[in-house]
Amino acid sequence: MNTLPATPKVLVLTGDSLGGAQETALAFSLAKFEPQIESLGSLIRKQMSLDALSSRFQVLAIPGGFSFGDHLGAGKVLALKIRHALDWDLARFSQRGGLVLGIGNGFQALIKLGLFSKDVSITLNDQGRFRTEWVRTQPVGSRCIWTKGMGNLDLPIRHTEGRVVIASSAKLEVWARMERVGMACLRYGGDPNGSEERIAGLCDASGRIFGLMPHPENFVRWTQHPEWTAQPGRANSPGQGLAFFENAYSEAMKSM
Repeated sequence: MNTLPATPKVLVLTGDSLGGAQETALAFSLAKFEPQIESLGSLIRKQMSLDALSSRFQVLAIPGGFSFGDHLGAGKVLALKIRHALDWDLARFSQRGGLVLGIGNGFQALIKLGLFSKDVSITLNDQGRFRTEWVRTQPVGSRCIWTKGMGNLDLPIRHTEGRVVIASSAKLEVWARMERVGMACLRYGGDPNGSEERIAGLCDASGRIFGLMPHPENFVRWTQHPEWTAQPGRANSPGQGLAFFENAYSEAMKSM
């Protein structure tokens, strides 16, 4: 008897002003995932363990927004909740075969969790104000699972604290290590916020934990691009951001 192939599942966090859950879940569903949206508070009340997360989901997605109003710094309270209220070690989750995606506020939380380096932080844009615009980005290297095989692409940004910085006391040493393991896997074509080395996204050494300030979930259809009418023949084409989610699907299927 023929059986249907298994569908990889993704847990998309919501609540506490994480406003991008629906768009992120849609992007994963377009890439053939089965998304489940659940609030951080609900997961804490149920005391969902890392073991339960690993057994039920192939991907954890932390979407964009302004969790907890960005009080105490963007992503900081969210990171504290993940670490102490849920007791999730996301590095262990990836070691068990899981994938992690942090977009915007989610990326800020991954940085505050120290998943890329304790010497890497994120702060106010160099202009000191909110930026919302479309930018050109450039995938770099081949270690990151999420950016594998991708070329340059346009993506929207909308953030006030998007400037990735490296501790000045160890900048040369840290940057050399980041280059060696392919951590700085996505860079801006220009310089929208003053990030060190034009960093737009980072992955950990395994290539499985990935975070970025631009929003790929908001470019999964070509008609989402502000200049789509200049190429009306592409109206029904997928947007460039969908490739991130399709790469995750290909990787997740390997462990199904």
